[in-house]
Amino acid sequence: MKKAIYFLSFALLLTACNPYHFDGTTAIQLKKDPCFGVCPVYTFTLDGTGKASFNGVRNVSKLGSWKRQLTPEATNSLFEAFERSNFQQFQDEYTSQVTDLPTTWVTYKTASFEKTIKDYFGAPEALKNLEKMVETIAEEDKDWIQ
Repeated sequence: MKKAIYFLSFALLLTACNPYHFDGTTAIQLKKDPCFGVCPVYTFTLDGTGKASFNGVRNVSKLGSWKRQLTPEATNSLFEAFERSNFQQFQDEYTSQVTDLPTTWVTYKTASFEKTIKDYFGAPEALKNLEKMVETIAEEDKDWIQ
């Protein structure tokens, strides 16, 4: 019985010390599709434990596959912004008859839901702000390993 109590206490201590507020099943993905010009083309994925991947295709400083570990602060901040946005309330698609714009795909996945939004034109400012937060992390050049 004493061993079980020690084991349980140790397990609780380990989970209490985890600086990441989300787990590996929670993820954000941003995919940028091409336009007729020099728009960046890449896919960026981040899970709740700070594991990030970047696959640069065209018009980016990082071509190919890259990996990076984000700090708990940066990871938690981004995921908390997605939680506060009530991501489920956004429409599935924002588009128009405008031509030659890149399409941005944003996916937010948790244990209870997964939603992907197509943003071509006319997305609300709240969604654009989330996209910009993710882009800033994805497109920065420091700490990436190929």
